[in-house]
Amino acid sequence: MKKVIIFGGTTEGRILAESLAHEQIGSVYCVATEYGKQQLESSEYIQVRCGRMDFKEMAKLFSEVNPDAIIDATHPFAEVVKQEIESAIFAYKDVPFFRVVRDEENVDYSNCTFFDSTEECADALEKINGKIFLTTGSKELAVFCKNEAIRERIIARVIPSEESIRICSENGLKGSQIIAMQGPFSAGMNLSFLRESEAKVLVMKEGGKASGEAARIVAANKAQIPTYIIRRPEEKVKGYSLFETRDKVLQLFGIEATEYGVLEGVDTKIYVTLAGFGMGFGSITAEVEQAILEADYILGAPRMLVGIETDSKKFPYYLAKDIVPKLSELATDIKFGTKKAVVLFSGDTGFYSGAKKLKEALDKEPLLKASILPGISSISALAARIGESWQDAKLLSTHGVEEQLWMPLLTEQIKHNEKVFVITSGSKDVRAIGEILKNLDTAGTPRFSILVGTNLYADEKVQRLSIDKCGNFNEDGLSTVFIKNTKPEAKVLTPGLSDLAFDRDKVPMSKEEIRALSICKLQITKNAVCYDIGSGSGSVAVEMGLLDSSVQVYAVEFKPEACQLIQKNIDKFGLKNVHLISGIAPDSLQDLPAPTHVFIGGSGGRLEDILHVLMKYEKPIKVVINSVTIETIAEINSVIKKYNFNDVDVVQIAVSKAKKAGDYNILQGQNPVYIATFTL
Repeated sequence: MKKVIIFGGTTEGRILAESLAHEQIGSVYCVATEYGKQQLESSEYIQVRCGRMDFKEMAKLFSEVNPDAIIDATHPFAEVVKQEIESAIFAYKDVPFFRVVRDEENVDYSNCTFFDSTEECADALEKINGKIFLTTGSKELAVFCKNEAIRERIIARVIPSEESIRICSENGLKGSQIIAMQGPFSAGMNLSFLRESEAKVLVMKEGGKASGEAARIVAANKAQIPTYIIRRPEEKVKGYSLFETRDKVLQLFGIEATEYGVLEGVDTKIYVTLAGFGMGFGSITAEVEQAILEADYILGAPRMLVGIETDSKKFPYYLAKDIVPKLSELATDIKFGTKKAVVLFSGDTGFYSGAKKLKEALDKEPLLKASILPGISSISALAARIGESWQDAKLLSTHGVEEQLWMPLLTEQIKHNEKVFVITSGSKDVRAIGEILKNLDTAGTPRFSILVGTNLYADEKVQRLSIDKCGNFNEDGLSTVFIKNTKPEAKVLTPGLSDLAFDRDKVPMSKEEIRALSICKLQITKNAVCYDIGSGSGSVAVEMGLLDSSVQVYAVEFKPEACQLIQKNIDKFGLKNVHLISGIAPDSLQDLPAPTHVFIGGSGGRLEDILHVLMKYEKPIKVVINSVTIETIAEINSVIKKYNFNDVDVVQIAVSKAKKAGDYNILQGQNPVYIATFTL
């Protein structure tokens, strides 16, 4: 197996080992302490060696491993280790050697003072009054702490390892002077540390991009305190960036990088936060507020941008088709360093939000890296205002949804559930909800309580409405509706309505037992598109529509009196997802959406023509055909044999129902029905 030795313990070393592992290149990853390996991804291609080594031990390791290449990805300030590696390489046979050089930051250094050594920096601190926020690590702590006047003013942020804390203690720091935390730290977090510690100066090493150098300098600039920076030691050996090093190792083995081998974050120019804006400034979370404060660019609907008083550039974009090109254009223009952008979404980013699709689009852009922060939904806010819980409620949104899609779903949810919350597009949707409630409230006894919250957190108004007032609602702004049904109806989950439930006149109708069996054989699924061809009374179409509001049903019938009856039965059950198509099949099928399930109760002698049209759709369609005549049975068998359909199932059902005869019940037989099922 191809194998390299990596001296790491740094972000670059970790990313390099993991990237090479994705290319099935093994590595012995050398770190000085247990802490150095904690962030490393587990892989069969990575073997970790923990402990400090001198050059003799390194040379021995080289002989044991016999690596194809050796890589120095240690910290820029790890001069002793670098010297030991160079000595070990000199004593070992000729093998490719690469040193990783950390990328530099592009940040405003105008408030920074540079020093060539730790000692120079410590001397300068004597002339500064107040607390010193020290982020140089534990190794140089002794230089700063030897002067008691400086030591007493130090707040030291170190990695949370036993060794670091021990060194802090050995140098006389008290517990209140030690912050032991794992980075990375954002500018906002650094600013909080500086303010909490009341620091008058920030001290750091010139650690480069991977050390979070820019975030610390930005925080110090915002806190209006100086930054003291100890210069990076001059490199004595030619080095390569992380990206260049990875490419050189792959070239060495004749490997072309796969998608997974691409170094994450190396090419990122803009870090994009998709942030839930809640209902407005009064309801945003602290982390969203911080992201806004740190952003170089802010994008969102104009109403959200009003009142944001930061130095960032604002763009009134809220659609992915506008946001993605703009951010890509901005990223392309960035020559040095990285920027931050925030895209604002109303409410919560995980609830009927465009955040998910936008993140998918941004993830395809090589210069952009997106993350998501949640917000507070208007449903959470309204529930709190009215003292209701929402975990046991049905939650829906009509915002941006076509009426023909949300009305059937909402009707079903209101009918069968005690509590329903709805996010709306405004007063028009609230009035439509009023019409739904009016149609459902046929019993005469009020059973619906309606509360509407409008413009929550911004001149908000929460009102209790009657059904009539709901139907005449005319408030401007965004509204969220709560509907409480005191008498929800239990939802029947199976077909099998009584024949008496339908209006039928003299129009033929599939009997309830045959109807139930036929629908079961169709195996209708959620979001199905169903045809009921030769719909007759519409009883099959109605029962299919009642299964689930996500099912769309098209009842196709050419006889005028039957069409009137179908519409009557659709209205009787208040179905918005069952549509009457007046016409003859297959001609009337042309403009309908492609079906997933088709029931044929009457074909008018054109069964083969109908199946021909259905076969043109390039997806499976479940078909059930019923027949009571010998001629149609012959036609069914003929097409089954001719086209060799899949999953053919044929049954004949003869139903006998009990009928009162004086004091007795006698079984009265009905016409046998031939039921053929197959998949196109």
